Amino acid sequence: MIVLVNPRATKPRNRRFPLSVMSLGAVLPEGQSWAIVDGNLPGVDVADEVAALIDAHAGTADPVSLVAMTVMPGPQLVSAVPAARRLKGRYGNIPIVWGGYFPSLYPSPVLNAPYVDWVIRGQGEQTFLELLEVVDGRRDPKSVAGLAFRDNGADWIGPERKWLPPDAFPRPPYEKIPVDEYIHPTQLGQRSAVYQTSIGCPYSCNFCGVIAAYGSRQTVEAPARSAENLSYLVRNHGVDSIHFYDNNFILKEEITRELCERLLPLKLSWWCEARIDALLRLSDSTWDLLRRSGLKMVFLGAESGSDAVLKRMSKHLTTDKTLAVAEKTRAYGVIPEFSFVFGDPEDPEGDINATLGFVRRLKSVNPAMELVTYFYTPTPQRRGTYGNVDPLAGTPSTLEEWTEPKWLGWMTHEDPHLTWLPRKLKARVEDFELVLKSRFPSVHDTKTRNWGKVLAKWLAKGRWEREHYHNPRMLRAVRHWARVGKEDRQQYGHLRPATTR
Repeated sequence: MIVLVNPRATKPRNRRFPLSVMSLGAVLPEGQSWAIVDGNLPGVDVADEVAALIDAHAGTADPVSLVAMTVMPGPQLVSAVPAARRLKGRYGNIPIVWGGYFPSLYPSPVLNAPYVDWVIRGQGEQTFLELLEVVDGRRDPKSVAGLAFRDNGADWIGPERKWLPPDAFPRPPYEKIPVDEYIHPTQLGQRSAVYQTSIGCPYSCNFCGVIAAYGSRQTVEAPARSAENLSYLVRNHGVDSIHFYDNNFILKEEITRELCERLLPLKLSWWCEARIDALLRLSDSTWDLLRRSGLKMVFLGAESGSDAVLKRMSKHLTTDKTLAVAEKTRAYGVIPEFSFVFGDPEDPEGDINATLGFVRRLKSVNPAMELVTYFYTPTPQRRGTYGNVDPLAGTPSTLEEWTEPKWLGWMTHEDPHLTWLPRKLKARVEDFELVLKSRFPSVHDTKTRNWGKVLAKWLAKGRWEREHYHNPRMLRAVRHWARVGKEDRQQYGHLRPATTR
């Protein structure tokens, strides 16, 4: 038996389909037994659950022969490290494999860990199948593209594997998970699920972890297959809304149109991520089709209010285009979520000032816009660096250090400790965001009582009009008094609960 592990990445109430380990299980050969252990389900301790499976199958004809973990930077890494350490300490003879974004970006500290035997980088399905041959003694590990391991005390990092499109692999094995436990009410509907129609992104933004891990390429599933899988979720599990997890959902207009046509009879509401310039290339008839097929909200990487910074990012975007898409989304009744990466290394203060002013312009163009803020954190790049910053300088060489609070804030882009970004500049962004979201309450804010929203909106009116954001102590106090529980920064995309109106 093979155990596929999705370590805890979020609170149980925010759980979503474990798509990465589902895709691994789907390609395993017929007759190979496997199980998924998802640490995001309520009451699941990954190490205990895996240990129970190992013990239950010990001495049988089908013992556990391998444990594979998918690991994202941030909270998932923090939970994966102790789980892997405990399992290796107890079952030292069972190989442990790591794959996913973190080991793809930072293979060396993973290879330094005595409790990880193999690392899979990039697209993992084919590499995983070939690794099984290695574990069985039927293949030389150095012949496996995408595989990394320790070889006589040194890192062996194999060449990258050529990508295969989603259609090359079997459909998601929904029968292997308790589907209904992953369906929750969100902004989009009462029974929201997630889906992914493509892999990767063809652009080259030089701050992006996706490009750093997988390169500038994207492969897309045939719309007919996407619609078939979504129909299964609608028909068998009453799904009424979907968050598409594609890094770049809209690529070619003809594919977008075909998928939207196939979505029409499903009557789904949906959310996606898209490029601003890709949206602007669409015809008005396609925009109307997007609206009619159920598009309610789109996440857009605006990144900066400075054209100079956008050029340094290799974003191939201008602020004028961002303003244009704000107008377009307003015309078609789609809520745009604009994300910005604050803290350009060359001129952090200038970038922050320009971007805050630009957000005000966006809000005037489309009052329904939502603001998503991040602070720039360097990631390894394939070609050069961004802002003349070495992305690996000073980063940990051990997984234990990576799990410390300092590096958790760095990985999540929420509170990175960077020499060029002093606390006062971070505070300026945070204060601005508080004033904006007090004056214009977010549709995602389910934590603030209605009286708090009304009072904060009134208190923020003068600050917003005067462009005075510094130290909004009263607004912080109102938010504290009126909150129902703490704000959850992990509630991204479909994780945000439905608003009570």
